[in-house]
This record gives sequence, C-alpha cells and structure tokens, in this order.
Amino acid sequence: MKKTVSTGLAIISVALCSSAMGQTAGSLISTMGGTWLDFGSSSATSLRSSSAAGVFTSSGTEGQIHNTFTAELALTYFVTDNIALDLATGIPPKLKLYAQGAATPFGAGGPALNLGNLQPLATARSWPPILFVKYFFGSAQTKLRPYVGVGVNYTWYSHIELNPTFSGALQNIAGPGGQVKASLSPSWNPAFNVGASYNISKNWYATASMTYLPLKTNATIDSVAANGQTVLSNKTRITADPWIGFVGIGYRF
Repeated sequence: MKKTVSTGLAIISVALCSSAMGQTAGSLISTMGGTWLDFGSSSATSLRSSSAAGVFTSSGTEGQIHNTFTAELALTYFVTDNIALDLATGIPPKLKLYAQGAATPFGAGGPALNLGNLQPLATARSWPPILFVKYFFGSAQTKLRPYVGVGVNYTWYSHIELNPTFSGALQNIAGPGGQVKASLSPSWNPAFNVGASYNISKNWYATASMTYLPLKTNATIDSVAANGQTVLSNKTRITADPWIGFVGIGYRF
C-alpha cells in the first residue's frame, strides 16, 4: 500500500513539474503571427542624376514608403530562464515607394517628368531577418513576462519593379537595344525590441511586441545603352526606419 501511494505521489509530482516548466532554459518556442510595418517617418532625398550633360539635382523631389502588412515566423530558444535567442523572419513584404515633384535629369531646361502622377513609382520585396538577444523578466513560470531585446539585421531586396511610365522614359534615354537597371543597396542594421509573452496553457503562448529598425538604402536607377555604357544614372537615399508591430501565437516544444 505504501509503495502504491509513493508511486502515485511521484507521478503527481512529475506531472506538476512538467506543467510548470514554463519558459525554462532549453525551451524552444515557435511563434506565428501578423506584422504591421509603419513607415510614417520614411523619406527620400532629392533625385540626383549624372550623364554626359552634367550632374543635376531635381529639387523638390521626395518620396515615402507606404505602410504594409505581412506574416512573421519567430523561433525563440531560451539559453537560460531569462535570456533567449530569437530569430524573426517571415514572408518578405512588398514595399511601395510613392514620390512627388518633377524629375529633371538634364537640368531645369531639359525634359521633366512629374513623379506625383506615377503611383507607386517603384515596388520591391524586402528580406529583413533579425536575430535578437532578449531578456525576459520574472521567473520561468510567470504567466505574463515582459521582455526587452536588441538585435542585428541584414536587409536585402528583390523583385524591384518601376512604374511603366517611369521605366519607359528611362528606356527611351537608353536607346534601341538598351535597358533600365534598378537596384537597392543591402545593409546591416541594429534592431530594438520590447514586448510581452503570456502563457495561455502548458505549451501555448500569446505574444505582442514592437520593434524599431533604423533602415536606410541607396536606390540607383540607370539607363544603359546597348554597348553597355551608362547613359544616365539616377540616385536617391531612402530612409525607411520602420516601427514593426507583431502579434502572434507560439508553441513550446
């Protein structure tokens, strides 16, 4: 009888400890959710154009990136009960650049193109994975755990597309057999994060966070002649600096 009672107590004890594991060292949590990217503070410098005619700045031209939404996947590994490594990635968001002002690549006396009529002026897919180191407050069994994090990001771009009217005007400058080339420079950036995790049940968590990413890129749009010579090169520096809001549901393995 004593042996049976002892065995029963041991089983209950193991069950209780298992259910109270929480976010302990060695825990791996996979989180899926939605991300809102706010580009309210984004901007672009005036277009600067270089050609055989000289170097000209299209004064009054400017641009902004519009807000967008995407899905995110985060993998969080707890090194200790309070310190975790977090890799945030997901579906590359499609960024849309809207511009204003008149582009005058050959100076005030040359042809002009009203960029405000070309909406959007350009689009691109952004690939911005972030690796965070996060500190979780409270004990591993605490239901609501605020956290702060700092991380490193490497952002690159693909699927860059120009407005057909804009691209057509640049193609005319390139001439027969020429082409238009557009690029956005990749960059390494710091990232800063605050949020909270809530333990819904034994293995399920809800989380919400806000990340600031000081992100900038150099945009280059060239008209290249058939012989490979760059006839016209247009450049602008884009400041994105998004605030990234995330809400998701996670499972602890």
